[in-house]
Amino acid sequence: MIDKKILEEKAQKYIVCFDVQCPQHEHCLRWQAGQCVPESYFSVYCVNPNHVRKDGGECIAYRDDRPQRVPVGMVHFYEAMPGAMERAIKSRLIERFSRVIYYRYRRGDMTITPDVEQEIERICRECGWTEPLQFDGYADKLIW
Repeated sequence: MIDKKILEEKAQKYIVCFDVQCPQHEHCLRWQAGQCVPESYFSVYCVNPNHVRKDGGECIAYRDDRPQRVPVGMVHFYEAMPGAMERAIKSRLIERFSRVIYYRYRRGDMTITPDVEQEIERICRECGWTEPLQFDGYADKLIW
């Protein structure tokens, strides 16, 4: 269970959900945050209550409340790469994510989500890198 204080803080700017009929609500961070919205808040960002899950599938707004193993940091990411490939990959990553976001990922200040990790891997493969990616480490984090 996530600390109520954290959920209250997230409810200020996070997209919350109030769909108690959703089969995934008990393990959804958005629903848990929605249950902790203080009465003093006049309004909150929320998932459209009229949103319909297609074919009974998983809700696109669902965020699992169990920590996921994610890469952290990219300071040593390029050590095994040839210089020309390193420059090409770095340039493409900055183009894709912006310079500020790229350096936040690189320093480990920002969580590299599974989607971002796949995008980084795709760019590396397009630039010719075939070896496994070498992040600085891994951590178990909630993917908000």
